[in-house]
Amino acid sequence: MTPVLLVTPTSSEYEAVRAAIGECLAPGRLALVRCGMGMDAAAALCRRLEDAAWSGTLALLGWAGGLSPDLAAGDCVIADAALDREGHHVLLAAPDLSGVTAGPVLCVPEPLATPQAKRDGQRSGALAVEMEAYPLAAWTAARSLPFIHARVILDAVDEDLPDLGDALDAQGRVHPGRMVRRLLAHPRTIFNVLWMARRVRELGPVLGWLARAVVATALP
Repeated sequence: MTPVLLVTPTSSEYEAVRAAIGECLAPGRLALVRCGMGMDAAAALCRRLEDAAWSGTLALLGWAGGLSPDLAAGDCVIADAALDREGHHVLLAAPDLSGVTAGPVLCVPEPLATPQAKRDGQRSGALAVEMEAYPLAAWTAARSLPFIHARVILDAVDEDLPDLGDALDAQGRVHPGRMVRRLLAHPRTIFNVLWMARRVRELGPVLGWLARAVVATALP
């Protein structure tokens, strides 16, 4: 039986997906892992999969920033292409999921945290932006393995992301001491932090729904 590996970058994404599909996890059939944030973390996962001679369907799930003005927070996107900032692209077979918008998704090394940065990202033609998909898409394409990439819009094109500096670790978890220092140095950041924490909680069930839809498509 062909295994399916679900990948999430951060702990919040992992927990939302696990809550939704935990009963489906089974060795040799469906597994769920965190890779960490960013292209380097995704590339490291590819090396581990290569070393393990892994073969199957890879599915990346998580949050994304909106680039299209037609996408609001909570909307779902499934990628039909993975793009990078250098103009490279990998075409993807996007399953037809009801209520999910298909289109290209841009992968960048650093968050596009401001509306201006996202408007600049619109020149790529992508619907949304994230930081992990391109290395995974290129690795699977080189080995003729299926790759599904689906995201929930966390921040729309006109919304700012909080600048947390080094207060988050590679898994998206808060480092308490660094967060306190960050908020003391930039007190107004607390409002964006609270807003983002509330948004993540509210959209967790949406990411769970998307995970179930992807699993239903990926499993035989």
